[in-house]
Amino acid sequence: MSTILVTGGTGGVGQLVVQFLIDHDHNVRVYTHQENPPVPEEIEVCRGDIRTGSGLKEATADIDAIVHCASNYQEEGFTTDIRGTQHLLQAALQHDLPHIVYISIVGIDKSPYPYYKAKLEVEHMIEHSGLPWTILRATQFHDLVLNLIKQSEKPEEKKIVIPAGMRFQSIDKLEVAHRLVDLVERGACGHVPAMGGPQVLTIEEMADIYMRVYQRECVIHPMPLKSPLYDAFRSGVNIVLDRAVGHITWETFLRNRLQNG
Repeated sequence: MSTILVTGGTGGVGQLVVQFLIDHDHNVRVYTHQENPPVPEEIEVCRGDIRTGSGLKEATADIDAIVHCASNYQEEGFTTDIRGTQHLLQAALQHDLPHIVYISIVGIDKSPYPYYKAKLEVEHMIEHSGLPWTILRATQFHDLVLNLIKQSEKPEEKKIVIPAGMRFQSIDKLEVAHRLVDLVERGACGHVPAMGGPQVLTIEEMADIYMRVYQRECVIHPMPLKSPLYDAFRSGVNIVLDRAVGHITWETFLRNRLQNG
């Protein structure tokens, strides 16, 4: 039975990875800064702050692998991603060279978006770390697009003001989490083929499906809103037509979310 450390184990995909590792009879250790993290009772919790490296010496002791999900795209300087990964790798190198599996993003090598540049820097760190490694890139999760649409919705005005021209090949994080667990069990593979969702849809099409599923009566207002992130989603770097391996469509995701609350 392997012992697996999960960073970011209280986040969206991290929580799923933790549960699937338990389902596969692994010993699971979660590294988190939270005092009372929402994790199953049977797992081991190591507390610390990846930005400073506190607690990582203990967290990386006697483990077989790491699933590195810790990330924060809203953080100035992306300290969690860059400094956090440096601290994690330094700590892991003091032990028996555990296999590190990293979840990354499709298109980060083709965009000037600052968060993508940070993720690419993290990939390079892992590649040259001296640890056995696997890197999986995935397209945007359905959740990201749902949050974007909800934030753009103005119910009192019965309209959704969305950035025009964006396209997504979004994927369900359940499928990505299953793949990460599979990669942990396979051993180091280097860069593995990316994971993309089953459809390419415009943001306008996705908003229309959202309104139909959630029975909203809003008018969609596509606007030429500008931001580095919107520009990335307009450029097509987030599309991988030859890797449409996901099965859960945008509409199925929405119906599941609505049914499960």
